[in-house]
Amino acid sequence: MTGLAHDWFAADLPDNVTIAAGSWLYSSFAFLHCGSEMPIGVSIGRNSGVYTGTFFDLGPEGQVEIGDYCTIVGAIFSTNTRVSIGDHCFVSHEVVISDTPWGTPASLPDATPDETNDGGVPIVLKSDSWIGARAILLAGAVIGVGSIVGAATVVDFEVPDYAIVAGNPARIVGRLTSDG
Repeated sequence: MTGLAHDWFAADLPDNVTIAAGSWLYSSFAFLHCGSEMPIGVSIGRNSGVYTGTFFDLGPEGQVEIGDYCTIVGAIFSTNTRVSIGDHCFVSHEVVISDTPWGTPASLPDATPDETNDGGVPIVLKSDSWIGARAILLAGAVIGVGSIVGAATVVDFEVPDYAIVAGNPARIVGRLTSDG
């Protein structure tokens, strides 16, 4: 793959990054610490935006799949496992999505096995979920369809569909209905 025409950072995108039609990526700088060796390390779906401050600090087994019509604003993906984001999701400023509680870049050469998610537990955001600013999603976080994670919330468990969670540790503080 080549670089981005609008990019201020003079680097090509990694070969294992795919960006679908109509999507926007702010810069190849997002992949400065991307060490994914997977055939597809990062996949960005149709008509999605990945904006300034987003970083993909992936280890050799790290993978991030972003669905269609998503907005990612300044999130940090620090993982050596799989992160799956469904369609129509919003990930706000300074959200950390990490398979370890330390959130250190999985691509660092001196990372020890104790600092990686040996179980390969994925992190999943199902369709129509919203993640508030500075939230932290850890290994085992599964954000249900239509759920909302409040700002600065720490999640490491399965959030039911249409739930609102907040706090550290996260707890269910409300529910939405599937019809709006």
